Amino acid sequence: MRVLLYLTQDQQYFEFVFRTVHPGKLKENRHWYWVDSSPKGRASNIYGPFPTTLRVSDPNLFAKTIWGNAYPLMCTDTNNNGIECDHWLLPSPGPLGRGSWFAFKRERGQLFRIVNLDSTNPLMLPILGSYYIANLPTFDIGVSDTAKSRIASIKAKHATPRQKYWNPMVTQQDIQRAMASPLARARCTANDIDAVIPGFTAVRFGAGLPSWSDKTYIRGWSIGADPVPYFTRVCYIWTGDDASKQQSIFIGIGALFSPPDHPYSIRTDICLNRKGTAQPNYVWDSAGNIWKHRACIPPERSVGLPVPNWLKLGGGRIMGSIRGNPQFGLAPGETLNLIAAKSARGHGELAIFWLWFLKNGVGMLFSEGNYMNPLSHNLQVIDYNLFVRDADLTQDDFSNPCGWAMEAPPNLASAYGHFTHIAGR
Repeated sequence: MRVLLYLTQDQQYFEFVFRTVHPGKLKENRHWYWVDSSPKGRASNIYGPFPTTLRVSDPNLFAKTIWGNAYPLMCTDTNNNGIECDHWLLPSPGPLGRGSWFAFKRERGQLFRIVNLDSTNPLMLPILGSYYIANLPTFDIGVSDTAKSRIASIKAKHATPRQKYWNPMVTQQDIQRAMASPLARARCTANDIDAVIPGFTAVRFGAGLPSWSDKTYIRGWSIGADPVPYFTRVCYIWTGDDASKQQSIFIGIGALFSPPDHPYSIRTDICLNRKGTAQPNYVWDSAGNIWKHRACIPPERSVGLPVPNWLKLGGGRIMGSIRGNPQFGLAPGETLNLIAAKSARGHGELAIFWLWFLKNGVGMLFSEGNYMNPLSHNLQVIDYNLFVRDADLTQDDFSNPCGWAMEAPPNLASAYGHFTHIAGR
């Protein structure tokens, strides 16, 4: 497996080769190599081999996947049009439901996205298993002549050993350490990056950040701790006073505790107002064809309602944009902004948020990940299938049998109160 890695902000280029050799049925040799090369393909040296636990995947990688659901990604309009995908979970060692989610384009069955809930890379998948989210807008089967040349040089033992160098390259932190003290690197240009992802531009500024309208309506699917995605619906109304509220409905959350053949018989709502949080819990009553309220769950941490410009107040920054690339569901001239934000949890824990919004303010994706407790989230990714600004919402569209919170929580002023609560902290 040959990997070309581009740093879009620093315009640095790195090349690695991962190799798994099977000398016998019960034995594997796993190594990786650092290639001193340029984006044009020329190589002056290869360093290695370096031992690793990473394993180049074989055709049986998806043999133990569990069916999740089918829903489109990259929906850019109000007609729910997007890239139709099938979503599968590949569990990792540990509680059922933790692992990696693989989305395949339904049209041709091509791998389109990987979401790794565990930052330790339990699948031992080189590079693609090291990052929280890996999007594969193109997925072609074939080996380039340059890759064949690299492998031929490695097999001929033309690599230069580095006896005192050690890095397993398993996690994203391993990769970052390697790039901070590189054995080899080269400069790359915006044109080099555009050749990999057409329409991509690296930026870094806080201007032009999106905000929610005073009446925002969202539908989509969320990935969390359960072996099914949650159907998600959000109603948000901002009046500037105590009539402001948000109701988030998650159908399927808690599926581990529902009948196996009815994973969507459990529903939990997150009801926010300016004073705090309430969490009604429901079970589906098939006889009455209604959601039956079962309990009011005390929230782990009560938070207040976010203001419409919560992203700006939280210090979010646009880190890159993609324009007119149909592999991301974009029409000609349509721009997708990739936005990053962070929040310190205390005790050295840092949460990283990525949000994808079209330039016109329509949301497409919300995600959170962290290094210290990667499996602590109840919710990690929300894909918006429908995002309506200035929606036709009234107070009659909200319901909460547990009653709206009456006492303001101590962290009401936090711009990340919304993030903290959505992540189930």
